[in-house]
This record gives sequence, structure tokens and C-alpha cells, in this order.
Amino acid sequence: MARSRAMPSPHPTDPGSTKIRRGPPRLALALPPVVLWAGILFLVLRFPPDGREHGNLAQFLGRFHPLLVHIPIAILVLVPIMELLGRRPVLAHLRPAAGSVLSLAALLSFFTALDGWLLAWSGGFRGHDVTVHMWTGLAFAAACALAARARCADAPAGAYPAMLVVALGLMVWAAHGGGTITYGEGFLTDKMPARVRGWLGMPPVAAKDTGTDAAQAAMPVKAGPGSADPANGAYYGVHIAPLFARSCVSCHKAQKHKGNLRMDSYALLMHGGEDGAVVVPGNPKASDIIRRLQLPPSDDDSMPSDGNKPFTPEEVQMVEHWIAAGAKGG
Repeated sequence: MARSRAMPSPHPTDPGSTKIRRGPPRLALALPPVVLWAGILFLVLRFPPDGREHGNLAQFLGRFHPLLVHIPIAILVLVPIMELLGRRPVLAHLRPAAGSVLSLAALLSFFTALDGWLLAWSGGFRGHDVTVHMWTGLAFAAACALAARARCADAPAGAYPAMLVVALGLMVWAAHGGGTITYGEGFLTDKMPARVRGWLGMPPVAAKDTGTDAAQAAMPVKAGPGSADPANGAYYGVHIAPLFARSCVSCHKAQKHKGNLRMDSYALLMHGGEDGAVVVPGNPKASDIIRRLQLPPSDDDSMPSDGNKPFTPEEVQMVEHWIAAGAKGG
């Protein structure tokens, strides 16, 4: 009589196995992005941009933000395109791939937000526009992660498309904020044809209001008696304020003031920045603004920066003469 052999139990990985293979717990999948986002949130709250520069290495790494920021944007834009094209049977393979593309965009958005904070904190940035852009970028990263999670999990119907729309909206808002910080208010709309502005219900282009002196600089200034004399108070309004409005105010105004220095009014200019006074009346050599204006553009301390029009030697001389004569305001 042949001995009966015990049948081996099926291995979980065998094709005939009836044991259900379970993936990682949902909590384990959700935890890494939550921890990463919370870490960035801690840095933003604990070390907000204060208008002071912090370390050359941090500034070097932070300056990659304008380059990195385009990567998650470009990838995210592909997601709705893949989802829509994937509805066609011949392109149905695009829809499963859209989930992986969205997850990649979410991951990169976290690192972009982190690098953006690093740029703002280390680069001496501060102001309303900087703060709003930073928080919008952080919200954009969270929306991308939630959209990716909603697509992969058993989320309520409509949750995924809703979060995708939110992420795209925050992307546009953050991009607009970054452009405003870099190029100033109205960079996109200033040259818009009047007919298009009318179609969009936008008012006609008006003179930019970047502060007391900047607003005056945008208007015709009537040169009165003595305005050609650097010792006369009118000299500042006629000759100096327009130069600052043209080349300096975009980085030193209420919405964005690098180095805690504002140059959108005479009083704030004379108050100075994080390193103290930049204008020492009667002493151009001791005035830090003259030192910075005379530095080569390749120097990190050179003014103006961010692509603004540099001062000509004759214009620097005008500022020197104004300071030497007492740096009086209008």
C-alpha cells in the first residue's frame, strides 16, 4: 500500500495560491509625504524670510529655485492632457501612466517648495509678495500630493478631478506671484493691447504706484529754481528719486525688500537696512549705496541686481554729489 504524501501548502507567490497578497498599509503610503510637508512647514514657521542673508552655501542652493520650479509645472500640465487623451481607446494606455506622472510632479513640488523657502530665507528677501508666494508654493505641493493620493486611493467620486483643478489653480497663482517678485507688478499685462484689456474687463494701464518717490518719478517733475544744485532739496525729487524708481525700487519696496532696505520713499531710504544706514549725508565714501553701485555686476553685493538697469558712471556721480551736498529730500 503506497504511503500517502502530504500535499505542500501553496506559497503566497504561487499562481494557484488562494492567499490574498496585500500591499503596504495605506498609512505607510501616506506617511512620507505628510512628514516631508510637515518638515517644510516647520522650517517656514521657524525660520521665515527676515530680509537678512544667511550663508553662501544656502544662497547657492536656493538660487536653483527659478530653474527647478519649471520641472513640476511642466510635468503637472501633462496630467490632465494624458487623462483626456486616455479616454480614446487607441490611447487608453495613457490613463494608467498619468498616475505615475502626477506622483512624480507631487514629489518634485515638495523639493521645489523647500528650495524656494531656502532662497527667500538665505537671499535676504522679505515682504508681502515673498510671503504669499512662499505659502502658495507650499499649498501647491500639498494639493499635488492630495490629488495623487485621491487618484490612487478609494476616494469619493469627484475628489481626484477637484484636487487636480485646485493644484492647477495654485500653480498658476504661484507662477504669477513668482513673476511679480522677479519682474514687478503688471509685467504680464502692462503691454497688453487695449482691446484685449477691454475684453477682459481690465482698466487702462495707469502709472505704477511703487511708493511716494516712485510715484512722483513716474509723473512729470517740474524743475524749479535751484533744482540743479545738489544741495537743494528739490534735487532729490528731480534727479535722484527717478533713478531709484527705475533701477532699485522693484527689489526694495513694501511687497519685497531685500536686506530689509526700502527705497520707495526718502524717509525709508534714509532709515537704512539690515546693515544700518546706506546713505551717510555729507560722506559718499562712507555710504554703502555708493560702494554697491560701483561694484562690477558679477559681485553679489552689486546694485542694482535682478536684471534691473544699471547706473551709468554719470548717474553714480549724480548720487555722489547729492550725498556730498547733504542728501536732502524733496
